[in-house]
Amino acid sequence: ICFWNKCCISVLFTKRVKKRKEKMETFKDEIKNLKAITRVIAVGVLANFVILALVLGPDSVGFDPTYGPITAILNFVIAFLTTGVLLGIYVVFDVKQTFDLSHMHNILFVSVTVQMLFSLGAVFNYYSVFDTVLDTDTVGAISGSFTNTIFFLYGMYVYLLVRTDKRRDNLLSNRTQTVGTIFAAIIIPVQALTLFGLVPDFVFGPLFILGGVILYPLFIIGVGDAIGNHEV
Repeated sequence: ICFWNKCCISVLFTKRVKKRKEKMETFKDEIKNLKAITRVIAVGVLANFVILALVLGPDSVGFDPTYGPITAILNFVIAFLTTGVLLGIYVVFDVKQTFDLSHMHNILFVSVTVQMLFSLGAVFNYYSVFDTVLDTDTVGAISGSFTNTIFFLYGMYVYLLVRTDKRRDNLLSNRTQTVGTIFAAIIIPVQALTLFGLVPDFVFGPLFILGGVILYPLFIIGVGDAIGNHEV
């Protein structure tokens, strides 16, 4: 009986490895492209920040007819490409093998997709040839209302991804793991406290820049390196 059980386990393991290898072969070309895609995301995040913080300024409120369409398109592109990176992570890091990471992965994927769908709403509203019920500023505010929640989900996801990677294959470099850990350590508590208005403006700003503008692009580039360098 023991021999038979060992044979069954061996066969099941072999089938699982073979199935995963076949899936990896299917995504081989796309996986290599994801390394470049993560660079585009990082540049998009930085460009968006420059427009919002330096060109428009922190006191800017509402939809800007000049730069509003640019930031909206950047947000759409970033979210669209992020869904592709998440699919690459799902395959390369074999996300489905870990319940909590898989659960958070599905939540984040849906959230980013929703963010993508809402990102162009204000632009369509502003240039609409028909009468609209909501003004453009309101539509833009609704679209941006997801941002804080999604940042919290990013923090949770990065934490679980780094933790799982450390326990298993160490596909991420030590630097990327460290960056991800710091990112999660900043974003999760800050976003949780922001929910109750417990983070002052003068504290939130620098932490947002550190986490969302510096650490996140560095982490996503590191993920791209891990995916792009992965041997199929």
